[in-house]
Parts: sequence; structure tokens; C-alpha cells
Amino acid sequence: MLRIKILDRYIFRELLQPFFLSMSVLTLVMLLQRMYKLAELVVSRGATLGAVARLLLYVLPGFFVITIPISLLVASLTAFTRLSSDSEVTAMKASRISLYAMMRPLMFFAALCFLLTAATSLFIAPGANYTLKTQLFDMVKSRAMIGIEPGVFNSTFDGMVLYVDKMQSLDEMEGIFISDERSAREPYVIVAKRGKLTADPLSLKVTLAMKDGSIHALPRDEESYTLMSFHAGRLYLDINHALVQKGPGEREMEETDSNELLKELRRARAAGQVAIPLESELHKRLAIPFACIIFGLIGAPLGIRPSRSGKSAGIAIALMVVLIYYFILASATKLADAGTLSPAVSYWLPNLVMTVAAAMLILKKGHEINFDIIGRMNGFFLRRRSKTNKLP
Repeated sequence: MLRIKILDRYIFRELLQPFFLSMSVLTLVMLLQRMYKLAELVVSRGATLGAVARLLLYVLPGFFVITIPISLLVASLTAFTRLSSDSEVTAMKASRISLYAMMRPLMFFAALCFLLTAATSLFIAPGANYTLKTQLFDMVKSRAMIGIEPGVFNSTFDGMVLYVDKMQSLDEMEGIFISDERSAREPYVIVAKRGKLTADPLSLKVTLAMKDGSIHALPRDEESYTLMSFHAGRLYLDINHALVQKGPGEREMEETDSNELLKELRRARAAGQVAIPLESELHKRLAIPFACIIFGLIGAPLGIRPSRSGKSAGIAIALMVVLIYYFILASATKLADAGTLSPAVSYWLPNLVMTVAAAMLILKKGHEINFDIIGRMNGFFLRRRSKTNKLP
């Protein structure tokens, strides 16, 4: 018993270093995709480094849902490849320690990763996504509000130039001039006597309400001129949500709490409405964390090889496994979107395929069974070819 406990701690420690190293590298790579917009927030939007750091905290949970399973696979493959290349696996088997005993600390580590990923996917990430969007709105809105000064041309809003002649406050602006070039084909100019700027935190929109104004469109030829007058009008201003990919509005499904999402699914089913998007989101939040268990199962037998291939081979195999998993997931998801597969089948099919592959590999390595799948396939094709050649 003491020997087993020492072995468990030894293999558990072997998993920690490659896991955290892989987590750091993968998270950094995913953050690099956002660095351009983060730099834009600091340079052009006047955001402080502290505010950007808080935004990073809200971005990380969505990354962890993907990086934790992949890092576990890399750690499993790397650890068992190292043990195999140094002949430690052979020594354990000679001491009558089975593969299943070697995998016990790995399964414990995989269970921890599963619980952490599931908690992040179901509860932490949705709230973080919504908080990220609202924080960005408040940040850029404050910058936009502060940047409006009387007698100064303001270009805070994308594709627009705003000028205010006199301003007591954001509710009392006079002499408003706006050059709107968001549409390159149909630019126009708005002139209004009075107006006020408001921000709605629910719809995440900044609105300029104007009175007694006119709209001047670009003339199509020298003999025509378009002029429209209005007594009251509203203009929605784009404050550029930076890191938020989707437009403003109510909470998207990715930002909705899992309990609320489940309630909406039940209400939709009770009302006989189409609930495929809700089902897809819930199954995605459950199926991807379950990949931790599968990657842990498949990593150990793949890492045990007779050749001295080293750690780099483990990383290459991990990359191949991840590509296969997400290729099956992407293909099944497209079939679900087309209505060919149900959301449950589309998101759990990759897990089922990988579970079968992991079970076969564990049986092969644990009981020294030689399935010889490639040899059998070659024999089958050779027999088919010989039969075809014998036909007149």
C-alpha cells in the first residue's frame, strides 16, 4: 500500500509541470489574438492598464474551457512518454504494477480538471462574458462622454465627427453638427439646434436625441440637392465594443446563466417552440468539459511506446488527437445546424468516438493485446483485389 501511494504521488507530480506549462502557452496564444484590440483600448480609447487587466480576467474563463482539456492531454502524453522512454513503465510492469494502477493518479487529476472545467463552462464563463461586455460599454461610454467638449471636433464615435457649439451638460447641447461617413456610398451631414446624449445600460446603446434639425445628403449630380428637415430625431452612436464580437442587445446565449438557460429550454418545449439553439448551448457546456476524462484515458496508452521518442512526440500526438476531436465536433455541429443530427448527438458524438478509441488502447496496452487493425485491413483489401483479378 505504501508503495502504491508513493507511485501515485510520483506520477501525479509528473503531470503537474507539463500541464501548467501547456496551460500558460495555450492561454498566451489565445490572448495574442486579442492584443490588438486591447492596445486600441489603451492608445485610442484612453483606457488604463488596470482597466485592461480587469478585462483580461473576464476573458480568461472562456479560454480555460478549451485550454484545460488540451493541457491535460498534453500532460498525460508527455508524462507517460517520459516514463516509457526511461523504461520506468517496464520496471513498474516487472514489479506487477498494472497500467490501471499507473492510471489511477491520472484519473484523479482528470476528475479535478473535469470539475474545474464544468464549473467554468456552466457558471463562471457565462457571467464573465456578460460582465466583459458591460464593462467595455461603461469604459468606452465614459470615454465618449468625457471627450465631448464645446467648440471641439470629436471623432470618438467610429465613422462620425461630432461638433457642439455650446454645452452646459450632456442634456443641454446647442449648435450640433455631425458628419456621418459610416456608409461610404451615402455620407450625410446633420445639423440641429438642440440635443442631448443618453446611454442605456440595458440595450448598451448611446443615443443622441436632437430637435429642430436637418439632414444634408451628398448630391448625386450638380442639379440636385437632398435636404430633409425634422422636428425631433434620434441617432444611435457606435461606441465600438472592442473585444465583444456580437453587437449590442440583450444577453446572448453564451452570456446566460445555465440555470436560466435550462428554464428557457423547458418553457420553449412546453410552448412547442423550436429549442435547438438552447439545447445546443447546454450540451456544449456539458460535453466539452467531459473531454477531460476522455483525454486523460487516451493519453496514457498513447504515451506508452517502446521507442525512445521523447516529449516532443507526445506533444505531436496530442495535437493530432485534438485536431481529430474538434474536426468530428465541427462536422457534427454543422449537421446539427442543418437539422440532420440532434444537438445531443452532435456534441456527444466526438466523446463517444474518443471513448471507444481510448478503451481499445487501454485494453491493448493493459493486456498486451494486438488488434492488428492495419494488418487486417491490408489483408481484406488484398483478398478483395485477388477476387477481382480472378473474375473473367
